[in-house]
Amino acid sequence: MKTLQLSLVTVVGAVLTAASASAQVEINISGAVAFRDTSYRAIRSIFGGNLTSQNPADAPATSGQLKVTWTGTIPELYGNQNVTVRAFYNGANAGIQDLTQNRNVNFLASSTAGDTNTVNLQSDVAYSSVFQRSTSFTTPTLEDVRFGVTPVFLVKSSSAPAGLKNITVQQFRTLAANGAVPGWFLTGDTNDTALVHYVSRDPSAGQRTIVQKENGFTGSPIFYNWDAAKSQFVIDSTGRNSTQIRDLLNVSGPAVSYLTGVDAINVNGGANILAFNGNKAFVGSYSAAGNDHSPVINGQYTQWGYEHLFVRTTASANIKSFRDRLIKAIDVDLQTSAFSIPLSKLKVERTAEGAPVSPIE
Repeated sequence: MKTLQLSLVTVVGAVLTAASASAQVEINISGAVAFRDTSYRAIRSIFGGNLTSQNPADAPATSGQLKVTWTGTIPELYGNQNVTVRAFYNGANAGIQDLTQNRNVNFLASSTAGDTNTVNLQSDVAYSSVFQRSTSFTTPTLEDVRFGVTPVFLVKSSSAPAGLKNITVQQFRTLAANGAVPGWFLTGDTNDTALVHYVSRDPSAGQRTIVQKENGFTGSPIFYNWDAAKSQFVIDSTGRNSTQIRDLLNVSGPAVSYLTGVDAINVNGGANILAFNGNKAFVGSYSAAGNDHSPVINGQYTQWGYEHLFVRTTASANIKSFRDRLIKAIDVDLQTSAFSIPLSKLKVERTAEGAPVSPIE
């Protein structure tokens, strides 16, 4: 009898061990494109030495990828369970829509480097650069944690007039309402006769919300895309994503658009970032290594949005524990980020995109 009992205990133990080994935690992340570099570094730091595979493989440019999948263990949160984290940065508004409408999102299925197969799954966590109430997806209410701010820059193309260094609110409204204006309207130099075209993000982008609300633009913008085959601008009915705009501004005719730092640094090395109402978001030249964001911190530059991390109120304990750990990792990363600012450094605040900026009491 004792032998039989021992055998049963051994079998049950083996089954439980196998079940534990095969247990899998999956976290799927969507949302704001602007935070993908910070997110990338933060997620890798959470896995640490327990990261076993990543797709695409780690390389200097991987932090700029729109889709990344990681696998490993996170012992402090989930013990020995395998953990797969998938990210697809599809836009700040899109991330909120993913959570409120339970939409499927197209992620890289595997963390095996080079595997291009995808899988449609619901998102669990969403980054956003806008408040939920600024979107069309206001119900159900999501849990919102803010962790930093990111400035949005107006950026000119490499062929835009050399004298174009600043854009005012009034100039932006005219540009967005008409889609193109003569260069002299922006520079004051009557020799700048070529049209400067407006290029815009797609509606899924929080940056689009930030820029339009900051400039008090309430109409329907007219914007263009660059047709490289014909070397001319054509009306664009959908808008571009951030990497498309980055690449367009490097090769197109005279144009103005907007980007966050992670992409603006790749347009003429950041030298094409314009002042907004006479101020830039940083002091000195712009760098991928680090920047002095005093004008944002102190309230002189106001075209910025908070960084939000959203989950559903019904999210599982696994998802919420990952969200909390991710916030901690992001805060560490933002202390030395070249493109964003941790909340702990900010001396001003606002209640919505485009709302007045006031000193923190």
